[in-house]
Amino acid sequence: MLNKYNQNVIVIYTIKASSIRNFLIVDLAAGTGIYLAVKMLSSNVWIASIGSMLGTEGIKRLVKLVTKQL
Repeated sequence: MLNKYNQNVIVIYTIKASSIRNFLIVDLAAGTGIYLAVKMLSSNVWIASIGSMLGTEGIKRLVKLVTKQL
């Protein structure tokens, strides 16, 4: 246990490359695509933002459901 005078602590986090790839593909690419599609259909930024959030969460849940069944 560290005493109050010796608090030199280094914390290292590791992130899997697959997590970064999934984030880039789903959140950025798909989210932007869904946002632009909904924005073109509705011409409303609020609706497009909400649609983008719901769409990306739906894709994530669908991927988990499909991989769980396999």
